[in-house]
Amino acid sequence: MPSVITHFIVGAALALPAIESRTIREVLPRWAIPFSSGILAVVPDFDVFGRRAFGIANGSFFSHRGFFHSQFFLILLAGSLAAVLAGRRSPRAALWLGLLWAGCAVTHPLLDALTDGGSGVMLLFPFSTKRLFFPWRPIHVSPLGLSRLFGKAGYLLRWEMPVCIAAMTVGAAGWWTARAWERRSPDRL
Repeated sequence: MPSVITHFIVGAALALPAIESRTIREVLPRWAIPFSSGILAVVPDFDVFGRRAFGIANGSFFSHRGFFHSQFFLILLAGSLAAVLAGRRSPRAALWLGLLWAGCAVTHPLLDALTDGGSGVMLLFPFSTKRLFFPWRPIHVSPLGLSRLFGKAGYLLRWEMPVCIAAMTVGAAGWWTARAWERRSPDRL
């Protein structure tokens, strides 16, 4: 897996254009939009704690990179959280927030499928429980423990930096475009 830092940066950066969304700002302040999106992009790795707490075997359905890394689960989680947060106040905001969070969350298993280690990612659940990698795997796998992560952080982040820069570039370009669009048509966002 890429480091937690990279997962957070990618999720937060891709959410930057949503800062200009008046609909989403009905339920979240500007700063919370990229922050919450970054957190949702990190959430799949919480399965490590569950695995340790409940003694889940490696390679099982609920082990690391299993069900909790599936796009199915992440879309369901993002939609549910958005509905709980915004559903009663603004169903429209709940829909857009759910889409935003789902898009940011699914970057996690996609990035994990680009790594050079581990057992693959359950990308296609519920259609398949097979764990997959992409054919091109340029990202070095990050250790699961924080102490081991910080010992290798410089080495890992050097390999992950292009992914972070690409996400920040896309996010900044999207934010700039949304901001320009907002100035021209203030009633649309």
